Amino acid sequence: MKPKLTIMAALCAIGLGAHAQTDKGSGFLGLNLSFGTEKQKDYSSSINNFTFTTKGAYFLQDNFAIGLDLSFNLSKLRGVHYTEWNSEYGVYQDTYGSKELNIGLSPFVRKYLNIKSFLKFYAQANILFQINSTKIIDNEDYLIGYNNRLKGYGVSLSPGFAFFPSEKFAIEFSFPMVSYFHQNYYDEFSAYNYQQQHNFKLALENFTPSIGVSFHL
Repeated sequence: MKPKLTIMAALCAIGLGAHAQTDKGSGFLGLNLSFGTEKQKDYSSSINNFTFTTKGAYFLQDNFAIGLDLSFNLSKLRGVHYTEWNSEYGVYQDTYGSKELNIGLSPFVRKYLNIKSFLKFYAQANILFQINSTKIIDNEDYLIGYNNRLKGYGVSLSPGFAFFPSEKFAIEFSFPMVSYFHQNYYDEFSAYNYQQQHNFKLALENFTPSIGVSFHL
């Protein structure tokens, strides 16, 4: 019991003694990791998404920052084999799993609201520009071929919390509440070679929490 009380007291002392560094003229550098799943079709398994993001920001006003994200995302649907209707050719065709690598560049704005001196709520709005490529894989994760290349853009709104154990260091937790993404789809094996897709998602449809750290300058 005593060790538990000691740990709780230490955490309280850290929190009470820390003051968040979100003043005008300051900035921060950060790293975020996120993992989530997304259901694609009723007859296929879910896609696993893993994202690594680096970011930097500058405070134009107290508790208001502008910044830039650079993200790397790996999505994988392991070699699940099923048959689907191809409306382009009017036939059923075999479909395999896929592996996608995405690179995104995203300017953002972030607004903080004070809860405690060591805890802040924030809302972040992003504009995303992204390119990616897709590989077709079989059940053993071996490469079958390259299918397409995607380029797209979108917007998202993400709420989150930032906990400051010290003035210069924060632990962050966030998730995308709503997002929209437009994709230009280039398929090297398609007769038309070009399609467009529009994806609008809410948090309940694609819950992808993100945890990260930031270093305030």
